[in-house]
Amino acid sequence: MEELKRVKDFVSKIYTESGYSHSSWKNINYDPWSTWFYIEDNNEILAAMRIIEKKLDNVIPLEVAVVWGQPPLKQYKVQEDNVADWNSVSFLPTSKSGRACTILFKSVAKHCLDKNYSMVYGMYNPESKGIERIYFRAGVAHSQKYPDLMYFPGFYMNGEFCHFRVIEIKKESLQKISSYLG
Repeated sequence: MEELKRVKDFVSKIYTESGYSHSSWKNINYDPWSTWFYIEDNNEILAAMRIIEKKLDNVIPLEVAVVWGQPPLKQYKVQEDNVADWNSVSFLPTSKSGRACTILFKSVAKHCLDKNYSMVYGMYNPESKGIERIYFRAGVAHSQKYPDLMYFPGFYMNGEFCHFRVIEIKKESLQKISSYLG
């Protein structure tokens, strides 16, 4: 449990240093359905990310986020079986951490293939061009099923309201990420 706290503290630190605010949406306990991945060197975490498996009795971040638009507030409900959400991608701004992140992307993609998920969802801030390049180079696509911009109430980046796009990571993209990324 102490190790999990250490990894989550790393992710929080990276998000805070990147300019993201804290919001109550982050207090949702996804741990029972989460698998965390991280790499460390000399007891220093370099990169981390997680997969949250969608079950009947839980929600994933895609279902917690709110669809951008006029009231009333709208949220998506994922009703598919055998899907997951890839999130909390965090790494230090160093080349060593970037290499660690590439290894983690491959490991997470392999994990998703081993679990045989029919779809893996994720969300990214379109302002994060580095993450965008990594995803789309591997054939990840904007979601057709969940096309709207999303946001988390009270969650800001550098004091500005931020939006997120939903992505779909299909098996072909997972295979490409696990084999060729980097």
